[in-house]
Parts: sequence; structure tokens; C-alpha cells
Amino acid sequence: MAKKSPPQLVMPVWSSPLGQGPHPMERAEMLIIECTADTDELARVTPSFCQPGEHNRVRVFFTNNVQPPNSLSFREVGLIQEVRYGNETVQTMPYLWVSDDMAMLGGRELFGMPKLLMDDIPVEIHANQVFGRLARNGVTMMEGSMVIERAAQPDEMPYAGLASVYERHIPNPDPAKPSYRQLIRLTVADREVIGQCWLGRGHVEVRHPLHSRLDLLKLTATERAWYAVFRWNLPHGEIVEEGPY
Repeated sequence: MAKKSPPQLVMPVWSSPLGQGPHPMERAEMLIIECTADTDELARVTPSFCQPGEHNRVRVFFTNNVQPPNSLSFREVGLIQEVRYGNETVQTMPYLWVSDDMAMLGGRELFGMPKLLMDDIPVEIHANQVFGRLARNGVTMMEGSMVIERAAQPDEMPYAGLASVYERHIPNPDPAKPSYRQLIRLTVADREVIGQCWLGRGHVEVRHPLHSRLDLLKLTATERAWYAVFRWNLPHGEIVEEGPY
């Protein structure tokens, strides 16, 4: 009898694009910019089973990533939002783009991350200025920048060890029957800074939101921004809530 493919691999079943997990992030060079956002729009994008967070601050990030065995080089842009799940503060990413189809497939199908494809535009550094850009087919959707002002300690970086949650939708091909949704929870492990980390002034500008509706967030930079290189381990997630929608 032929051996079946491991169940954790994503579709197509007999020719999976992904290798066996886990998938350690060996290197993530990150520009992170703190912003405030429209509270009504944050409530709209909050995952089912969760409640909006206690404040309207979000973090926009632009990264150059290395995450084997599937993606030895890809770019990523996203937005981190804090929400409430039960009595716990957790984080989610309602917007997320990557430059590689393998990274997109793994994030979407395994964890419910809302990944879409974007152009392959790296984070750039010119003297003490760091730049990131989100674009699709040459159209600039969002830009971010930072002026580095001083060295920082790892405990000054904007991470509090929060668990992450993502809402995975499983559409029913028959519109007369209900679709399904699942809340997937995971906690990144072994996060550490590689080398020096930096603090400075940040700026974000939404240009052409296309279908994303990023403009509705009305992002305003608080001027707090960070630049560092990280590594971490991405564990297996667990389904903590599910039901029809």
C-alpha cells in the first residue's frame, strides 16, 4: 500500500509545495513603525471570537525574511493589532503580504494568516534611514520609513510575548450551505535579537490601497519606530474556536 502524505502538508495533497515543519525564522530584518488607527475600522477587522483591544495603537512592519525549508528569501509587510480573546490580550495580523508563493500558501492554509502576494521589494538602508514599500504589480500601496536616533536594548523592542490568533475561513463551494471559520492560536518561541537594535522616528503613508481598504484605517505614525534583526521558531498552532458563518 502506498504511503500517504503527512496530513499537515497543504493542498495539493499529492504534490505539496511545502516541506515538513517546523519552519524556523532564521533571520528577519525588520522595520517596525507604531501608528494609531481608526477604532471603528479596527473593530471591523477584529477576528470572530475576539473583541477589539484596549487601545488603537498598531504596528506596521516591513521585513526581509529567511525561513527554510521553503523560503530562503522573501519580503513581508503587515500590520499587528492587539485584541482580546476571553480574558487574554493576544495579537493578530489583519493585513499581511509576502513576495513568495510558498510563504503565502503555508501561512494561509496552515494558520489562517491573511497573506496575499506583493512585489519583491526589500527593506533598504541609506545612512541612518530605513525604508520599506508595499506594492502590487508596480503600484505603491503603502510606504514606511524610519530615522535611526539611538541604540536600544532588546527589552525596548515592541514585543511582549503575546500569543497570536488568526481566523481561518473555509468557504463552502455551495452557496446554499454554510461556510466554516476557525480561530487558530499559536505562540512564537525562542525569539531573540541578532546584533544591535535601534530606536527612532517613523513615518507611514498609504498611497493606493487598491482592494485592501488600508486607507480606512487612517494610519497616523506616533513617530516611535524600531529597526532590528530577529530570529524565532514558528510552532504548530491549535484550533481554539470553530463554527459556521
